[in-house]
Amino acid sequence: MNYNYDLIIVGAGPGGYIAAERAGKLGLKTAIVEKGTWGGVCLNIGCIPTKTLLKNAKVFHYLDVSEKYGINYDKNSIHIDWNVAQKRKDDVVKKLTTGVQFLMKSNKVDSIVGTASAVDSHTIKVTDKEGSQKTYTAKYLIIATGSKVKMFDNPNVPVTGLSTNDLKNNQTLLTSTEILSLKEIPKSLTVIGGGVIGCEFAALFSTLGTKVTIIEYLPSILAISDRDISNELTKIFINNGIEILTNHSVASLEGNTLTYYAADDKERKNPKTITSDYFLLSTGRIPITEGFENLDLQIKPNGAFAVNNKLEALDKNNQVLDNIYIIGDVTGEKMLAHVASSQGLMAINNILVKEKKANYQERIVNYNQMPSCIYSFPEAASVGLTEEEVKKLYPDDYLSKKIPFSINGKALSDGETDGFVKLIISKKYGEILGAHILGTTATDMIAEIVNIMVNEDTIVELANACHPHPTLSEVVMDVAQDLALQINK
Repeated sequence: MNYNYDLIIVGAGPGGYIAAERAGKLGLKTAIVEKGTWGGVCLNIGCIPTKTLLKNAKVFHYLDVSEKYGINYDKNSIHIDWNVAQKRKDDVVKKLTTGVQFLMKSNKVDSIVGTASAVDSHTIKVTDKEGSQKTYTAKYLIIATGSKVKMFDNPNVPVTGLSTNDLKNNQTLLTSTEILSLKEIPKSLTVIGGGVIGCEFAALFSTLGTKVTIIEYLPSILAISDRDISNELTKIFINNGIEILTNHSVASLEGNTLTYYAADDKERKNPKTITSDYFLLSTGRIPITEGFENLDLQIKPNGAFAVNNKLEALDKNNQVLDNIYIIGDVTGEKMLAHVASSQGLMAINNILVKEKKANYQERIVNYNQMPSCIYSFPEAASVGLTEEEVKKLYPDDYLSKKIPFSINGKALSDGETDGFVKLIISKKYGEILGAHILGTTATDMIAEIVNIMVNEDTIVELANACHPHPTLSEVVMDVAQDLALQINK
């Protein structure tokens, strides 16, 4: 059959555009469909704008603690021009999103603007802003439609949070999208949800002088992180003036007043209230699956499309649809930009295997080797299992070691001694089961551990690798050497 394209990709986020770039470079006739935000959530309203503003906050922080570096000045004359900070953020976003469109053009990928829906497994219908529709066919399809902010809109379940109506009718309620465009730094902010997004914005605004309160339903913030990361960052946040209220659930918002309850107050007899300039709803994201009903795709309990370990779509009968691949947040796995990009490259690889291209071997996804990062102050990064997970899986066959940065020469020189490096290994073979770093450059440092795990090296290879001095990475070596000695006794 003659198709318009070898491959159509729906969604130009970090999964979709990376896959399109690779497909174009490798000679697949490719089109990518995007309804407006080139670069997806990450480039427009996620990773990049958030990290840009976090850099502003970090510079502000250095000025605030300059005395310890012997730099004295009149702090009353220092202020942050929020308009300039916002413009810098917008300029960075514009440069990167424009770059995505240039990448598509330079790699001969056709960019189609509009909202896509599936007619069948080889045909996509695209509707533009004026309502005009066109159809396109392809041998292969990659769905990379991403995710949206989770709201509590189901009228058939008990009230468990704030809804789209609250967001529409109350200007004090924000999601991670609206908070990026605030016209001024708020005096007070209540963050609803102590996950990654909530903690990053808590760190950002508390550093800029905002009174920040985090309300979390679970017993701790960053509940899915390794407990040492959660506990240490909690202490740091509290020392920095952030109030943390765990084991509480949100009920309603009226004006500038939020009503919430203790999690064990099931009958909601003892309401509590807090007043803030703004409230950030950061209770997670949900996959965007609309538009593909004709494909009979299987939807998992978390609302995501089901795939196998090759990222091929599964139908409602659990059968493989071998010309359809699904990547990114819409898989419901780790909702991270680098995970989506990795999935996109894997999907292209597996398509080339089907096309019998030389030198390509089938790849399967391994989320255990994909890192997670938190851009708080200090940063946190992890890969593999938490110690709590390891205890359940390998109760008698693991070793764990943690060394703080407070003994490291570079950390002392920098005046950045918060945090630690923690490694968890198999006692028998020395393989790395998990790594957790809390420190000023943790998100860069974790890549070394990822490489060790992907290459199936052990703690011995990591311990034998010469690390430059003085660097924070020496702590990784110190932990590795300690563990290597234990398994070589």
